[in-house]
Amino acid sequence: MSTVSPRQAVDELLEVYTELLLPFMKVRRDMPFPSEPERQETDAEHAFTLAVLAPTLAERLQLGLDIQLVATYALVHDLVEAYAGDVSARHKHYDDKAEKEHAAYLHIKQRFRTSAPWIAETIERYEQRTDDEARFVYAADKLMGALARLADKGESWEEYYPEKDGSAYRAVVKKLRKKAELYPPLLGVFDELHDYLDKEWPAYLGLTKKPEGPSF
Repeated sequence: MSTVSPRQAVDELLEVYTELLLPFMKVRRDMPFPSEPERQETDAEHAFTLAVLAPTLAERLQLGLDIQLVATYALVHDLVEAYAGDVSARHKHYDDKAEKEHAAYLHIKQRFRTSAPWIAETIERYEQRTDDEARFVYAADKLMGALARLADKGESWEEYYPEKDGSAYRAVVKKLRKKAELYPPLLGVFDELHDYLDKEWPAYLGLTKKPEGPSF
């Protein structure tokens, strides 16, 4: 097994940090940061959150998954957005994002083929969705928006979903659930979480009285 000099290792770390991680950390998602509604959540905050919550959920549901692999997939699952950017589930081109993200993956594979080949290899495995861990992370990712909304207590709900009939919100949920179907064992949690949010959002718009505490 070949090794590199300390100088080369530093140069390569700096390359990954400045050309991949910094651009990734600057990407803002179409999601307010809970408790700080004046700003949007970053990709890095989202990835870290998923990397903690997805293994936690997999362990609690006793799904027999490799917890470390789940965490690794969660950390890299959106790295392509360093070059592809984020596409909101509310956006009309949401279903077309895969092609743009695949092109970004190919760029990462070429650009960091020497300094960090494990990143592209892991992204490739995640994109292929051939193992349960990848399918699980893909589905678990579709829970994060609802969790953020509940933690946000509807602080910026009206800015995103002003419709009093909930039509835009339910259209987004429909899109997300279709994608979450890739890992059916998680659909029960998806439905429970969104049923909970569905009971809460009318209060966020002032249509009903805000509950004193959780609805369940």
